[in-house]
Amino acid sequence: MFNVHQFRQQFPYFNQPDAVIYLDNAATALKPQALIDATVEFYQSAGSVHRSQYDEKNTALYEQARVQVKKLINAESEQAVIWTSGTTQAINTVANGLIPYLQPDDEIIISEADHHANFVTWHAIAKKCGAKLHILPILDNFLIDEQVLVSALNARTKLVALNFVSNVTGTQQPVQQLIEKIRQFSTALILVDAAQAISHLKIDVQKLDADFIAFSAHKIYGPNGLGVLSGKLSALEKLQPLQYGGKMVAFASKQDIRYAELPYRLEAGTPNIAAVIGFNAVLEWLEKWDFEQAEQYALHLAKQTEVRLNNYQNCHLFSAPQPSTVISFVFENIACSDLATLLAEQNIALRTGAHCAMPYLARLGVPSTLRLSFAPYNTEQDVQAFFTALDKALSLLD
Repeated sequence: MFNVHQFRQQFPYFNQPDAVIYLDNAATALKPQALIDATVEFYQSAGSVHRSQYDEKNTALYEQARVQVKKLINAESEQAVIWTSGTTQAINTVANGLIPYLQPDDEIIISEADHHANFVTWHAIAKKCGAKLHILPILDNFLIDEQVLVSALNARTKLVALNFVSNVTGTQQPVQQLIEKIRQFSTALILVDAAQAISHLKIDVQKLDADFIAFSAHKIYGPNGLGVLSGKLSALEKLQPLQYGGKMVAFASKQDIRYAELPYRLEAGTPNIAAVIGFNAVLEWLEKWDFEQAEQYALHLAKQTEVRLNNYQNCHLFSAPQPSTVISFVFENIACSDLATLLAEQNIALRTGAHCAMPYLARLGVPSTLRLSFAPYNTEQDVQAFFTALDKALSLLD
């Protein structure tokens, strides 16, 4: 059985006397000791990676991280694991890398459920290339309408970008089912934004059949400033590099430049070595825990909280159609920022605002929401502390 107390002990954050009740895990997860130890050990070493014989140990750890990511998502090979600074850069690497293949009047499909990392990027690329941008509406249950998606597909559709799990409502799109439909009616490339999915779902990239998938390490207990772009080698090979410089060159002369093979062709410059080595330690550490039991525990806390919030007369929840660790809600006639401020003063950390998803919030008909998001290190005491603080805040705002 999953033991929350043993899991919680892995995170030094909770040993701090000023630690708050942390309920903003959809934004970023807390860091385990395994990450901290590996990061410190790297910074106490000398050198870089892939530069000389003396840095072989760090180079081995760096490349071992690709093996761990390959295992995590069942990637096609280590070559299909590209390091980026995060989901945003991963999506931008795909978007800018496909510019040579996009012509005026080509079509790109996204949805109003997308995070700005997806929504804004493809909006800008469509404008730059003269392509047509289709923005799919979502149904009242926050799912993409499959029939509308199919009707939008045609011979000019070059890319479809899908959000796997929403950071606003926690809604999980039936991505595999949607990809199967896209494959039936189009030859378009498919990108999946898995930033929120990576810490909650077992992802099999090859089974999913997406051409590209992107996620950030910090969503799954890893370091900030590190992300992964993966997918099919045949699709990754199509990408023009987003950046040029060191390490991504196989040969350079005054007359000719030849780029290295994947993954290095898309990884110009000195990488974020400490983050990659730290992420390797995190993924090794995660293998010691039962992923599904941990997720079920976090879902149980979220469900408890949702049931209790439903008992507040003026509270409106934007509930996902399936169990989720994310809860977005508003109170009628109370500004989200006012309530968040009073909760923060009582050491409750949650998120308020548009969550980098303004088109989604417009669809919901609100300018902002409050958002709670749970992780397996949260406890029932955290839930009770939130409601105690909420009741006090509401009494002050009444």
